[in-house]
Amino acid sequence: MWRQHLLKIMLPVPLLCAGLMLALTLGVSKLPPKIDWFDILGEGIVLLVALLWLTLIISSRPAGRVTEWLYYGSLLLVCSFFLDLIDEFVRYPEHIRVMSWLESLPAPIGMLLLTYGLVGWHREQRIINRQLRGRERFLRDHRLLDPLTQVYGLDYLYAVLVRDLELHHAKQQPLCLAMLNIQQFAAFNRRYGVAAGDTYLVTLSEQLCSQLRASDILCRYAGDRFVILLANTNQQQAEIFVQHVQQHLASLPALHETLALDIVACDVSTLSAMEALRHTEHALNSLKSPYYPLAMHMAQG
Repeated sequence: MWRQHLLKIMLPVPLLCAGLMLALTLGVSKLPPKIDWFDILGEGIVLLVALLWLTLIISSRPAGRVTEWLYYGSLLLVCSFFLDLIDEFVRYPEHIRVMSWLESLPAPIGMLLLTYGLVGWHREQRIINRQLRGRERFLRDHRLLDPLTQVYGLDYLYAVLVRDLELHHAKQQPLCLAMLNIQQFAAFNRRYGVAAGDTYLVTLSEQLCSQLRASDILCRYAGDRFVILLANTNQQQAEIFVQHVQQHLASLPALHETLALDIVACDVSTLSAMEALRHTEHALNSLKSPYYPLAMHMAQG
């Protein structure tokens, strides 16, 4: 983690040294009787806490926009608190106001940046918590999990589909299935080996899980197929979801460039569980994908 922030690690040192040199140039040292050691203790502790925040951010956060807000907000606080501490040892002439401005301005700006970063961190944590809750559900029903991808298998999909279709029939709510197929997956396994195919399936399932809502369920339907149950989702919303998945997967370098994907979304709210699976699979089989690495399609239910 430290390697991602080498510039951030080095930046505070020249900033604090520049502040110290400016203070010594513009001011004169106070005599010991004029120094308030209680103020120094309090301001020193505040500075150490701000430095601790900065260290925790650099050591625990990956590079990204949220980290930038947190880092620069904390850095401004460190600079402000450092100059405030130096002020206890140095006296400035009354006509020189620049040090007073440098002490006062960074703190509120830093607090605003830090707050904005904390909001972003909170949003990230909500997404992570959602994924952990989904993973916890998987672990509770471990016998129904696919042993490779750790998503639910066909038995669980069918049981939940029967339950949800009955519920949606009673409440007249929409329900859609999205089915994804990996083209020429058997040939991929023969060429690159089963281990490479397993790695691809695990990566694909993890990326799909990251795009789901808390109410959605991802299942492995067959060796090269996945099904996503989209509760309270009509055809138009399902198509938007498929487009979102298409854009997300197309931008992922981790997915193998020689494989192509087909995906369909069908409204199955008026069908039985078996009919819903057959209807969605028929829509998927009817697709004819062009020859380029990532091909995704939508079918009207």
